[in-house]
Amino acid sequence: MLNLQVFNTVQKAKSSILVVTKYWDREKTQHILNESLDHYHDIFLGIWENRIEDITSKSLPREHVHFIGNIQSQKIWDIVKYCSVIHSLSSLKHALKIDNQWLPISAFIQIKLDKNKDIWISAENLAYFLQACSEFKNLSIIWISGMWAWDVWEEQKRQEFKTLVSLRDKHIPNWLISAGTSRDYEIALNEWIDIVRVWNASII
Repeated sequence: MLNLQVFNTVQKAKSSILVVTKYWDREKTQHILNESLDHYHDIFLGIWENRIEDITSKSLPREHVHFIGNIQSQKIWDIVKYCSVIHSLSSLKHALKIDNQWLPISAFIQIKLDKNKDIWISAENLAYFLQACSEFKNLSIIWISGMWAWDVWEEQKRQEFKTLVSLRDKHIPNWLISAGTSRDYEIALNEWIDIVRVWNASII
């Protein structure tokens, strides 16, 4: 049974929602996917997970599966084969390899919001990264994404959401932003985040 309050809150804000299903088996994941599509197809973007092995074992419809997690070069083909969107792109090397696969796929650029996460794209390097990816054929980079540590305080989270919005407006205003989790999705919605990611416990 879906937590209607969560979905209705997102719907009222005219944003979209992704559901984290990485701790559910295939049957339960498929049930949540069907329920969400049936009742909230206007705001439901799909499900996301960070373990490609779990994604492949569930054999879900590719168009509804998003990948959020560390990208490993040797697993890129599986990510592209089983997922239609990547939320954690932060390497030109990976971007080139993804583009060389034969399936079209979309991606969010993972923006560095946590000073301890050196693997993500900094605000200063975003323009260069976009230019380097501008000639891709199969990989469409049209969104930005943000993640950070769990233990930041509310005002810091609010400022980080504002930072993402500012970067988006500066570079390409019609991009969407993926950010927020079960702990702070309502703050994210209040700061005009387009897509929030909600964890298992908040959905049922």
